[in-house]
Amino acid sequence: MTTTTVAGPLGDLAANFYFSPFSVARAESIGLDVVSLYGSGRGGVIASATPAQVDDVFFFFKTGMITAMVEKGRSLASEADIVSAHLGAADDYAEASFAGVDEAVLLRFAELAQKVASAAPKGNWPIFDGYFAAPTPNTPQAKAYRGAILLRELRGGVHTEAVKAAGLSPATACQFDRDDFYFRMHGFGDDDVVELTNEVKALKDSTESATNAKMAELFSVLSVDERIELTEGLNALVGALS
Repeated sequence: MTTTTVAGPLGDLAANFYFSPFSVARAESIGLDVVSLYGSGRGGVIASATPAQVDDVFFFFKTGMITAMVEKGRSLASEADIVSAHLGAADDYAEASFAGVDEAVLLRFAELAQKVASAAPKGNWPIFDGYFAAPTPNTPQAKAYRGAILLRELRGGVHTEAVKAAGLSPATACQFDRDDFYFRMHGFGDDDVVELTNEVKALKDSTESATNAKMAELFSVLSVDERIELTEGLNALVGALS
């Protein structure tokens, strides 16, 4: 199934620019550190959101962690400059990373990702909505990478919805995803650790199933051949990083 095949590679690929040298440079150009740019930039695409509202949308982080990033970022630079730097860092990363990929492949991947994103409902997943509303990049490399980001954020929104519906806490959801590193990186500590019971495992499995089912529905706008093309395009992007 396309949705499960692309989920992991998309998740990693589209997040690669967050703390890259390109983000470091863009952050420094407006007086920020790269961590503040991550929180205030990725959160900044959510129109008219307060730091606390951004924190709430970033469900998988310990409460208050994203609020602090956004408040710091906004204390040092305008929201417009922050979002511009964040999106610019993604474009910089793309242009440096995918220069060797056939432009026709890049543009086709971008087109198919945009087709999925355009057909998806709006108003449910704020980060996805924010990136979707952002100005389209100019180069084939950046257009393709923006497509990857859109698909990542689409799945992220769907998964957050599934986790909330299952009644899992942010800490529980993080603790059993990508091991302890992910849990710690998102601000959780020893006091937040929970036991992996059969009930928790069943709930975790149910959220993955619900996420995959919803994503399959969203990807159904593509024909079988288009899904193959999308996967091939993603493989070309990932292969360019090897």
